[in-house]
Amino acid sequence: MIALEFLKSELKKHSIELTAKPDGREGVDFLIGKHQIYLQPLDLDTIKQSVKIPKQDLGELNDNLFIALVLIIEKQPRVVYLISSKQLRDSTNNYFINNEVSLMPSLSNWEIKISSKSIEELEKYALNNMINKLKV
Repeated sequence: MIALEFLKSELKKHSIELTAKPDGREGVDFLIGKHQIYLQPLDLDTIKQSVKIPKQDLGELNDNLFIALVLIIEKQPRVVYLISSKQLRDSTNNYFINNEVSLMPSLSNWEIKISSKSIEELEKYALNNMINKLKV
């Protein structure tokens, strides 16, 4: 997977290793120290400009769970955003959206929308700006 290799190479620049999680809930497959990482590629070459992460895949949102959002542009991964899962729940913006489906909870999801405006806001989650949180 091209997004996974890109994430690993970006982390390696900061002397951080991404390891496979030997067990645990579905969806969270990687660890950086005690931090759980949910890898989510988003191919912006398609008309899709948002990604929906099933709530059942992420499980309980907490300080040690991060979404590694890898944006793919022109068939190449270009940037990694490392978003604390708690940001999804605590957000009051238009790019982290809680889609609750009460009649069918298995369809409930967290949506991350990408636009020219949200890219500016997401910059605070760029890997270079979040690296200190991973080293704790």
